[in-house]
Amino acid sequence: MKKVLIINGENYWQDILSDFDVTQKKIQDTSWILKNGKLFVADSDGVIEPDAILWRVGAIKPTAIQTTALNLIELSGIPCVNSAETLKIGFDRLSMLATIKNQGLPIIDFNVVTKSTHLKNIKTDFPFVVKVGNYHGGFGKVLVEDEKKWQDIKDLLFVTEDYITVEPYINYKRDIRYIVINNKVWAMSRRGKYWKANVETTDFTEFEPLEELSSKLIKLQNKIQADILAIDILEEENGKLNIVEYNDIPGLSGFSDELKYELAEVLKRKIATSEYSKL
Repeated sequence: MKKVLIINGENYWQDILSDFDVTQKKIQDTSWILKNGKLFVADSDGVIEPDAILWRVGAIKPTAIQTTALNLIELSGIPCVNSAETLKIGFDRLSMLATIKNQGLPIIDFNVVTKSTHLKNIKTDFPFVVKVGNYHGGFGKVLVEDEKKWQDIKDLLFVTEDYITVEPYINYKRDIRYIVINNKVWAMSRRGKYWKANVETTDFTEFEPLEELSSKLIKLQNKIQADILAIDILEEENGKLNIVEYNDIPGLSGFSDELKYELAEVLKRKIATSEYSKL
């Protein structure tokens, strides 16, 4: 039986991938070994030599072990969803945003400084959003509504060594996620409990995706050769769409189970056509 390693992610994959010997490990607890072209992954529960990897590392602090692991996956040639090459493109937010911009998609305007002392040179009307470093899932971001709060935030940012992004706050009507797997696209609107649309989400509604946005998402997917890819969009009252980011490890909450099985089929096809286990 082929061995599939799930890195982080949801517990339901053992049921979805019932034809495989499925092991789940957290990236932050693992060590990685490349020996004679074969990949081994160890933690306190033991060592596994996987035949394939499903990479589901979500909203945790980005660390060096993640990029090292992706490099070793790429060197070994082991099938991975998404591929290590694709995941490395989107690992840093600035690289991800540059990729979107280069495809002509409408991202939110933003400013970046690498030292907090330069924030005094950034002129932005209140309210605005400050994001620190390379975080996702609502972490490392704060809404700044007035000068008093901005002064407090600047004092706090003085201690960070991460880059700082400043962008206008979008008073959105709804938050939208488009997901593509292969060339099939799904769309969903969602609502968060507070101003962060993807934090403590209380409402999910699937709807028919727009053809124009679907085509652009598929074009972006092909550009970075992603097996699965999502774009997160804020829609204003006037209908204007603002792309916040793309996500190459998107959560599937709120969507039908069809997406889980579709992604599982992608992994199965990669395993079936892989030369890795024959080395």
